[in-house]
Amino acid sequence: MANDWQQAVRELLETSRIAFLSTIGGNGPETSMAPYAVWQGDVLLHLSRLARHTANIARDPRIGLMICTPETMAESPLALPRISLSGIASIVDEQRLAEGRSAYLQRISDAEALFSFPDFRLFRVDIQHIHWVGGFGMARSIPRQGWRDLFGVPGN
Repeated sequence: MANDWQQAVRELLETSRIAFLSTIGGNGPETSMAPYAVWQGDVLLHLSRLARHTANIARDPRIGLMICTPETMAESPLALPRISLSGIASIVDEQRLAEGRSAYLQRISDAEALFSFPDFRLFRVDIQHIHWVGGFGMARSIPRQGWRDLFGVPGN
C-alpha cells in the first residue's frame, strides 16, 4: 500500500499531457496551460518567447505546475488525483537539445512544426518539490529522490 502512490502518479502522467503553469508576473502569480513531457525526472516545456510566461521565467525561473486528472461527471472534483510540482526552469542547452526534443515529441508529436519556429525554446524544469493528492484523505509530499526514482534517475 505504501507505494500505491507511485503507480497512481505514473497513470496520471501517462493520461494527462497538459499542465497548468504558474509563473511570477509583474503583478503576482500568473497561470497558463502548457503541454509537457517528463525526461530524466525533469519536466520539459516547449514555450514561445512571445508568451508572458516565458518573459516571467526569464525574470524569475521559479515555476509551479499542476497536473490534474480530467474531470468527469461521475466523480467529485475534490476527489480527482493531482500532483503539484515546483522547480527551476532553464533552457535546454544545445548539447542536450536533440535528446530533449526527441523526448518531448514522443509525448507531444503534434508540436513538431513548432520546433522550426524561431521564437520557441525547449525548457527543462528541475523539479524541487512534489505534492501528490490521490483523492480524499490521500495526500503526501514526495521526496525529490522519490520523484526521480519513478523515472530511474540515480541520486545526486
